[in-house]
Amino acid sequence: MLLIGNGGDTPNGSGGMIPSTAPPFAMTRWVAQTHQNYVSVTPYNWTADTIHGFQGTRQPAIWMGESGPVTIIPGVSRESNAGVKANFEERGLRMKGETERISPALYEISLDDGEGGEIHVEQSATSRVGHLRFTFTNDEKTTPYLLLESSRPSVITSTPTNITYPHGTISFSLDSNGSVHEICGSNSERQDWIIEPTSTAPYSASFAGYYCARFSSSTPATSFGTIQNGTNTPKAIDGSGSLLSGYALFSSKSHERSAVQIEVRIGTSFISVEQARHNIDSEIPDGTTLEETVQRTKKEWTDKLDMFFVEGADEVQTEVFYTGSSISSPALDLTLTPSKINSIPTSKTNLGPTTPATMEKFTEANRIL
Repeated sequence: MLLIGNGGDTPNGSGGMIPSTAPPFAMTRWVAQTHQNYVSVTPYNWTADTIHGFQGTRQPAIWMGESGPVTIIPGVSRESNAGVKANFEERGLRMKGETERISPALYEISLDDGEGGEIHVEQSATSRVGHLRFTFTNDEKTTPYLLLESSRPSVITSTPTNITYPHGTISFSLDSNGSVHEICGSNSERQDWIIEPTSTAPYSASFAGYYCARFSSSTPATSFGTIQNGTNTPKAIDGSGSLLSGYALFSSKSHERSAVQIEVRIGTSFISVEQARHNIDSEIPDGTTLEETVQRTKKEWTDKLDMFFVEGADEVQTEVFYTGSSISSPALDLTLTPSKINSIPTSKTNLGPTTPATMEKFTEANRIL
C-alpha cells in the first residue's frame, strides 16, 4: 500500500492513508496503533518504530474523529499480573527489522517483547469482526498476556491538550475450567460530537461502541484482572469508568523457551455487547481459521477490483489507482440498518483491454517489505 501522504510529523501534516485490514466498506477497520488518534491524527504513522496495540477504528478520514474504538495490546510480564502494562507509552513494542507486510486482507509484523523474546502478529478482518493471531516466543521467566482497552483519554478537536475521559465498561466470561473465554465491553468515545455547524452533542449522550473478544488457545488464561487509572485489580470480573482495561495472562507449563499461540476474534457493534457477540458467530464462527478469514476478505476485494480494467497507466500510476480504490467508506453498523452501497457498479466497466487486477497482484503492488 502506498500510504499516500502518511508520515507527517505534526497534526494536519500527515495524510489519512493507513494500512488497515478489512473488506471493502467495512464497519470496523483494524490497524497497528503507533499513535493515539484524533481529529487530524490517524492511528498509524509509518515513521514510527514502536507499536502500542492493534486498533479497531472507525475514523473515516483524518479530518474526522474516532467513534467507539477498541484496542488489543500484546505483551509479556515477569511479574504476573503486576507486570501488565496499560499506559500507552509504556506498552509500546519495537518493530523488528523488515518484518512488516501489508495488504488489505492480511497485516503481519514481528515485535520485540522487551524481554528477549518475540511476538509475531497476524491480523485480518471481516466487516464487523477482527481476527488476530499472536505467537509469543519467550522463555519460562515471562508470561504472555493480551490486554483490551475499553476506555482511554480522548482528544477533542485537533488540540492534544483538550482531553476528555469517556466512560467504559468491561466484563469477563470464564469457561468451565476457569480460563478466560471472552472479554467484552464498551465505551462512549465519540470525537466528532462538537463538529459544527451541525453538532451532534445533543444526541451523543447515549452513544456507545461495543465489543466482545473471544479467545482460542491451547494455553489457558486462568490469571486475569482489570486496570483502571493505573490501579491493577487481579481477578476482577467486571468494571466501569474511565481509563479502563482488562487483561488475561496465558501461562505455559513449559520450563523451556517455547511458543504460545493465541487467536482472538473481536466482534464490534454500535448496538450492544450481545450484538457484537452475534457478529462473531455470524461472520467468523468458532472453528474458522485465520487463513480462511484472509481468503474470504481477499476474495471480497478481488470481486470489487475485478469490476474494472486499467488502460495506459505505468506501474506507479497503477499503484496509486488501486491504493485509492481501497479507501473504505465511513463506518455503518449494517446489522441494524441494511443498505446498498451504489458506488461500485454491478457489472464490469471496461476501461481498457488490460488484464483484470487479481488480488495477488494488488497485494504485491501494495506491500511494504
